[in-house]
Amino acid sequence: MNHIAGLRQKRGQTQDRAKAILDKAIAAVRPMSEEETAEYKTLEKELQDWDETIQLAEKQEAEAAKTAKPLNLGPTLKEDPKREKGHAISLIVRSLAATKGNTHLAADHCERVFGDGEVAKALAAGSGAAGGFLVPDNFTSEIIEFLRPVSVVRRMGARPVPLVNGNLSIPKQTGGASASYIGENTNIPVSQPSFGQVSLSAKKLAALTPISNDLIRFASPAVDELVRTDLVAAIGQAEDTYFLRSDGTGAGPKGVKFWSPVNNRLTINPTVNLDNVTQDTSRLMLRLLNANVRMVRPGWIMAPRTKIFLEDLRDGNGNKAFPELERDMFRGFPIGVSTNVPINLAVTGTDESELYFVDFADVLIGEVPGLMIDVSSEAAYHDGNNVVAAFSMDQTVIRIIMQNDLAVRHAESVALFTDVKWGA
Repeated sequence: MNHIAGLRQKRGQTQDRAKAILDKAIAAVRPMSEEETAEYKTLEKELQDWDETIQLAEKQEAEAAKTAKPLNLGPTLKEDPKREKGHAISLIVRSLAATKGNTHLAADHCERVFGDGEVAKALAAGSGAAGGFLVPDNFTSEIIEFLRPVSVVRRMGARPVPLVNGNLSIPKQTGGASASYIGENTNIPVSQPSFGQVSLSAKKLAALTPISNDLIRFASPAVDELVRTDLVAAIGQAEDTYFLRSDGTGAGPKGVKFWSPVNNRLTINPTVNLDNVTQDTSRLMLRLLNANVRMVRPGWIMAPRTKIFLEDLRDGNGNKAFPELERDMFRGFPIGVSTNVPINLAVTGTDESELYFVDFADVLIGEVPGLMIDVSSEAAYHDGNNVVAAFSMDQTVIRIIMQNDLAVRHAESVALFTDVKWGA
């Protein structure tokens, strides 16, 4: 399965190259040159070759699965309804760490030490190649569930969509048909909607987390929870950093900020009082409403500093201006708080923040099935200040790799302030 994921990623890169050639000609409102046409046709043939290779690899994998002998080592997920979600990932990590990444030894370790037949079966059927261990989809989905409360963009209701081949194009309507009243014997004006598309392509997200080997040696549910929490925290922190504010020029996805139209990035009234706060936040909401955004799952994202300021804001009688903030609601819509919203921006000063208002029903998170896990007790890692040698610290470094992307189906569904000084 590791190799198939690699094939899909390579195919996606070829598709991106072909799309770039066509997009260049479209942007210049001209036909493709002879060189561009030749290269485009070559890439089209390459895409067909990738598809054939992927199909053969999938067929080979399916045949191998038919002849595989399943282990009957204990209860399955269905037989054990008391299993806590995410527990399986912890056992996979600890078993791989205890056996230095050897999946077959890890399967035996998992069954012998933890008594978990389902996880042992998954490990025995996996690959111990250089690509690491690809976690089965049913276990990966458990980690995604735990990511939702950790990643503010997921928590606010962004919609997950599968990137089965590493790429996905979703149509969007860019203009609507029109209607009008007409007089007698008058032709009906012809109109029709116009369409575009938004594309998602798999971006590699890698997270490292060191685990004490003392923890790996103990078969304790508390240790499983700690391992799972560390993994989720590492992935969630990285996701939100990109999902919120990445400009899309690097290896990661473009965040919701840079999906927004430039005229939806507003500045606030520099005079801070209740009237201006109310009027300014109304302006954000109106940006979406005036663009006919459906408002299916709208909500706010703000820095902790901003929430505290709004909670403390009082009216002329000394009453809390927005008491609903105690229920994580503001102006009738839910809020998400994240430290990944900065408070040190320099728009007009040096200590400004951002405030987002988004219909998250139009925010899509494309996800490639599977989660790759690698372990090493000899690797070194950077702790933020220094390079740490895992071997000398008696630690095992866990590397998690997943592939996803983010897109906003209707850019007008995102509006934000770029210079919030509330609470500074």
